[in-house]
Amino acid sequence: MTLPAPSVILVVQPTSPRIPGTPDAGAEYREMQRSITPAQYSHALTLESLQAAQARDLPDRLIRGAPAVVHFSARGTPGGGLRFLTDDGGEAPISDQGLCKLLTEFVAEGLRLVVLSACWTSELAHLLAATVPCVIGTGGPITDRGCLDYSRTLYSALAHGRSVGKAHSIAIGAAEMYGADVDCLPELRTAPGVYAEALFLVGAEYRTPPTRTINKPRGSGLSWRLRKKQLPGGPGGRP
Repeated sequence: MTLPAPSVILVVQPTSPRIPGTPDAGAEYREMQRSITPAQYSHALTLESLQAAQARDLPDRLIRGAPAVVHFSARGTPGGGLRFLTDDGGEAPISDQGLCKLLTEFVAEGLRLVVLSACWTSELAHLLAATVPCVIGTGGPITDRGCLDYSRTLYSALAHGRSVGKAHSIAIGAAEMYGADVDCLPELRTAPGVYAEALFLVGAEYRTPPTRTINKPRGSGLSWRLRKKQLPGGPGGRP
């Protein structure tokens, strides 16, 4: 049987390393890579990055083929809008409404999950969840450490075959265990009619069912084959 193409996870990194306080998008990508590579179903996933991204780079990449996941490793704005690099090397927020319209166009082509690894993205997540099956955003500020801990565990669970809902729950528990602020942890939203526990990045085609061994009953010294008892007088005789 020919397996389908692996699910693509596109990591969009629109941050500038020259701006103080910018999250280390490279570190988050490395943590994701380290968690996926040794996983049971790593062959079912492909990790790609869009580094030093400007706003115009995102639609160009999506047009070439819709990924299953778009992960924004970015900076948010308290008033709304993910920040992308500008021509002068700075950053500027983009329109939440515009981003929602853009990503919605690729849901029918296979986009299933959007992860907003940035501060103040709860409202954006709410808008996206009107059409995107699963969206993860954060209501307030979140530390770089919190982002790394959550992302590492989330993608490890997904690459081991867990559903989006289960992977999110595991990642939240891990991040809280490591000391993250419980009021600023990522939240999962779903589109109407979508059940996150039933949504998987690893398709059923990649899952090898366990081999079942049929154990035959063992005798206790007695023969399991019935033998025909001969009548007195030999074969065909009568008593």
